[in-house]
Amino acid sequence: MLKNSKFLFILISFLIIFYQVSLGQENKNYSITGVLMDFESKQLIEFASVAIYKIPDTVLITGTITNAKGEFILNKLTSGKYFIKSSFVGYQTISKDIEIINASINLSEPIYLTSSALSLNEVQVTATRNEKQITIEKTKINVAQNISSVSGNVTDVLKSQSSVNIDGENNVYLRGNKNILILIDGVPTTVSTLNSIPASNVDNIEIITNPDAKYDAEGTGGIINIVTKRQNLSGFSGAASLNYGFNNRINGGLSFNYSKGIWDIGVNYNGKYEKSEIQSNLTRELYTQNIFVDQEIKSTQINPTHTLSLLLNAKPTKKDIFSFGFKFVSPNLNNTQTITGQQINDTLPAIYFNRKNDITFSRKTIESTLSYKKIFEKNKNELSFDASFSRTKGSRPAEYYIENELLQKSSGGGAPTNMTIQADYLKSLFKTGKIEFGLKGFSRWNNFNYYFYDLDTNLNQWNLNSAFSNDLEHQEYIYSSYLMYSDSLFKKIFFKAGARIEYNTSELIQKSINDRIYKDYVFPFPYLLLKYNINKTQSVALSVNRRITRPTYPQMNPFINVIDQMTYETGNKNLKPEILDKIEFNYSLIKEKFQFKTNVFYSITNDFISQVSMLSVPDKLILTYVNGDRQHKIGGDFDITYKFNKHISINPSFSVFYTQSTGQYNEIDLSTNNLAWTGNIKTIIKPEKKTEIQVFLNYNSPIELPQFNLSEIYYADIAVKRTFFDNKFSVSLTLT
Repeated sequence: MLKNSKFLFILISFLIIFYQVSLGQENKNYSITGVLMDFESKQLIEFASVAIYKIPDTVLITGTITNAKGEFILNKLTSGKYFIKSSFVGYQTISKDIEIINASINLSEPIYLTSSALSLNEVQVTATRNEKQITIEKTKINVAQNISSVSGNVTDVLKSQSSVNIDGENNVYLRGNKNILILIDGVPTTVSTLNSIPASNVDNIEIITNPDAKYDAEGTGGIINIVTKRQNLSGFSGAASLNYGFNNRINGGLSFNYSKGIWDIGVNYNGKYEKSEIQSNLTRELYTQNIFVDQEIKSTQINPTHTLSLLLNAKPTKKDIFSFGFKFVSPNLNNTQTITGQQINDTLPAIYFNRKNDITFSRKTIESTLSYKKIFEKNKNELSFDASFSRTKGSRPAEYYIENELLQKSSGGGAPTNMTIQADYLKSLFKTGKIEFGLKGFSRWNNFNYYFYDLDTNLNQWNLNSAFSNDLEHQEYIYSSYLMYSDSLFKKIFFKAGARIEYNTSELIQKSINDRIYKDYVFPFPYLLLKYNINKTQSVALSVNRRITRPTYPQMNPFINVIDQMTYETGNKNLKPEILDKIEFNYSLIKEKFQFKTNVFYSITNDFISQVSMLSVPDKLILTYVNGDRQHKIGGDFDITYKFNKHISINPSFSVFYTQSTGQYNEIDLSTNNLAWTGNIKTIIKPEKKTEIQVFLNYNSPIELPQFNLSEIYYADIAVKRTFFDNKFSVSLTLT
């Protein structure tokens, strides 16, 4: 009996020791990976906090911060039951139960965060999305948070950003560079002006200053991506908007969405009408000819636009997604200019002139997209195919009156067309790495005809002016491939490295003189991004990339456009692309009441493209485009947000850059040496939950360009918004 008891004691002791050893050797290298996403906008959320707690004792095990793609990984976990807590400023904290059973877990669906809302005795306090979110790669503007732009267009939204300048002709400059790639929902477009896109139809605008290798390399100034509104509700839903600007602008729209089963169908209409009265003065002195011109210009611009879009999504399985989109846009513009003034010469009597230019730009754009995504494993192994088509058919009839008599007229038109087909593949490697690879073919072409006529007053007959008339055909093909790898190191460092290579052919055919110019190029575009999370509130980042701007069709088209009685504009068919190399540093400090973000950059641009003016005959000026040698630019963007309390917040921002250019074209000096800056301050006052007041002050300093200066611009917006019926209806009043 004693022997049996002793044997039993030894056996039990051995089992206890074995269990403890086994427990000590249990796998502690399981991990949980996932993605955080904004529920409304479906945008990824970076720098959000993710923590994991043990059940049932709710002991904190570990935590981390999401990276630039909203991704997180929680390592060194054992089998058992847990809950994950996700939080970010302005969002509700979300908890999610999860169980590890002898294997790592990759969450197949994103964790969605919604704007925070707390109900206490029928009193609701709601936090809204920040108007802008700034990282080293891009600035995202939430349009709905900008009350003053709700009745305007995309240009009105952009002008509130400190890094953006807009001149009198509505050209957009980003850090002093107007060579910008415009995308709508991530797709290149043939829509020629941002004024034709109403702000009421836009969810957010991304100003991408450091695009990674996945993006097209076009645009040395960067990329502006306009993300249109989409409904994300199940069942049947709809929305309506109407915005009226006193005497000169109105816009509105209707949208309907139906979602059931595998189908999601959305239809959207948006219309806009703007009328602008512009008065300006122009003085010009030609020193070599002793000619002085002083003229006053009164312009009336009428701009109606209609947009109709259809979006169809189908998800036959959780791993297969089909999408088709179609859009029709009709942006028209009539510009009537009355130009009066005098031209003085030292030796001749003064010449007084009275001229009227009546020009109509009539355009119709169709755009379509088709895509398919195969999800082998959500956010870890995906393959997608995308195709797009964009075509704008336009005409440009014009009449020119001299001393109230119709003496010149012109007609012309073209059909710029873009077509894209691409394939993208991503695959997770190791524990936190991801490799991305893609192929893309892009083509754009245009056939343009322009005819200019002078009236023979003796015979009352219109004669074709061959010097001003032209016919042109342009074809460009760009074939590209990219490879990129991203990963996290030591939980706090995120990096992304890759390269893109593009092969480009360009052909310009001037039929009237049987002239053909053919060029081809091969360009490599390296890319590197490093991010380091110092702690939960601070991070730093470094980016290195290369961009290109290929000459646009108007910059190359050699036809002559009449501006006034002594000024003409033409393109340069021998333009070369400009290449930019840039390094940029970012620092971010994000706290609940205080945020500070800054981007500091340095860039070198070779063969930069610049507009110049030159004399063609003694008293006639020709505006055209040429290549300079090199342009150096150093600068920074600074943005501060401070919330005093739940009623008042203030957002000052500041952008400054110094530019030095060198170059020579014939006898024209293209050198510049200029410091420019933009500053603005926005104050938001919420006296109570349904009322919001925004006061915005902005100043843009002069910018020196080769031969030209952009004058200073300053303005103020005061806007008041009041919501009714549980935020389903709102009324706003804006003074600009």
